[in-house]
Amino acid sequence: MRFWMGLIGLLLPLAGGAAQSASQILDQTARRYANLQALRVEMRSVITYEIRAQGTEVRSTMQAVHTALMRRPNFLQLLIREQRQTAFGGGLYSDGTNLYIENAALRQTLRRDAPKTLREIYTQRTLAEASMLMIGIDPMYLSIYGDWRRAASAPKLVGRERVGNRPAYKITVRLDPSAFEQRGITATQTLWIGVQDKLIWRSQINLRMNYQGQTLRWSFAATITRQEVNPNLSAGAFAYKLPKDFKLVERFEMPDPFAGVAAMKGKPAQVFALKDLSGKEVRLADYKGKVVVLNIFAHWCGPCRREAPELEKDIWQAYRDRDVVVLGIATWANGDPLKQAEAFAKEFKLTFPVLVDADNKVAELYSVQGVPTTYVIDKEGVIREVIVGVDMDKLKRAIEALL
Repeated sequence: MRFWMGLIGLLLPLAGGAAQSASQILDQTARRYANLQALRVEMRSVITYEIRAQGTEVRSTMQAVHTALMRRPNFLQLLIREQRQTAFGGGLYSDGTNLYIENAALRQTLRRDAPKTLREIYTQRTLAEASMLMIGIDPMYLSIYGDWRRAASAPKLVGRERVGNRPAYKITVRLDPSAFEQRGITATQTLWIGVQDKLIWRSQINLRMNYQGQTLRWSFAATITRQEVNPNLSAGAFAYKLPKDFKLVERFEMPDPFAGVAAMKGKPAQVFALKDLSGKEVRLADYKGKVVVLNIFAHWCGPCRREAPELEKDIWQAYRDRDVVVLGIATWANGDPLKQAEAFAKEFKLTFPVLVDADNKVAELYSVQGVPTTYVIDKEGVIREVIVGVDMDKLKRAIEALL
């Protein structure tokens, strides 16, 4: 009898744990983090972007390493670095006195007075300045805000899985759509929470957005490799050291991404030679004495796809008998450059020459920062107009001025 009573005593806690709802588990996890005085988290992530538009798909993947330290009341360190290129990523640091917002792309660090609390530091606006995004539930979010319901709803306990050697609850939630500025976004998150320690050890966020005929899917898969609760973190652990070649600023100095493009106006067009869809070499110099509309595009670009039929009908067909030629330059290909250019020309029934910029050299030569970009070149080979984006009226005016 004692044996059976003892066995029942062992099984009751297990049964109670299994009977817990997803909300109860999340509440316990939130309380666990909210009661911490300090936290250290290290994790690795895989971020995947996928864009689909009119049968064309673009997919890219990026891996990053994240480090986060927190100590109350206002010590914080957040760092993200992409594993292949250090130009991506950012950092957010508070040493209790100063707040440093690091932008790796700009090679600048912004310095401000540190707010008095972590909630005043860990905001969507401040994270965005550091090239970060507050989305979903994670250890740092729960440590600072202490309430998973601020970010998510409709929790569901899927079951149990192992994360490494650790048994974990697998829970799905729907993320709050009000966190996104763009409408039409749906987002879900799956969390793996340790059965024993009630800490988050793995996360998967899936986001989907439909916009102007395009479907964007974004996923963020993170695995926590190290997590220390209430570690002994001195103030020195949060000291900020300005990286080499970085500039300390009071306000981010934003470069004009299209300055190089605009500066080409009034200068001789850079000469180049590319092959067309049949493999024939075509040189820009071949068209001296004609007005050249040089349209640099990408097959996956939504505005490029909308522009292509207009270039064919309203520019090429309308002006081809007036010493005007349209040259399409297919660049930034996702996949086989020639096949993608051929498919693009066939889909939109383009009859003007389409050249393949397989190694993106012409796009680089012409300082292209976004597609489509169109250059109007006069009969002497001088660039007279540069149009970033789609503006048919402006393009027609530029052509007419040269005839």
